[in-house]
Amino acid sequence: MADIPYLSRRIWLRKIFAISVAIPVSSKAVFGASKIAQVAVHYQIRPAQGKMCGMCRFFIPDGATAPGKGMMGSMTGMNGCQSGTCKLVAGKISPMGYCVLYSPVSA
Repeated sequence: MADIPYLSRRIWLRKIFAISVAIPVSSKAVFGASKIAQVAVHYQIRPAQGKMCGMCRFFIPDGATAPGKGMMGSMTGMNGCQSGTCKLVAGKISPMGYCVLYSPVSA
C-alpha cells in the first residue's frame, strides 16, 4: 500500500513534465506558422492613447531585418517614418497604427 502514493506521484510528475515540454513546442508550431490577421487584433491606422506601432517591439521598419527597436531605434522624430511589417500581424503596418498586441520597446 505504501508504494501506491509514491508510484502515482512519480507518474503525476512525469505527466507534468511532458505537458510543460509540449506546450511551448506546440504553441510555437501554431503561432509561428503564420501571422495573425489585422482584423483579429483590431488593427487601425491611427494611434490609440499614445500607443503606436512605431513604438512597439514587434514593429519591423522597412529595411530592417528584425523587430525590437521600433521606428525610434533608427531615427530621430517622425520625419521620414515609413511603413513596415510586424513580427506577429500580417500585412503592411503603418508606424502610426495600433493593435491590441502593442508592447512598448523596452529601454
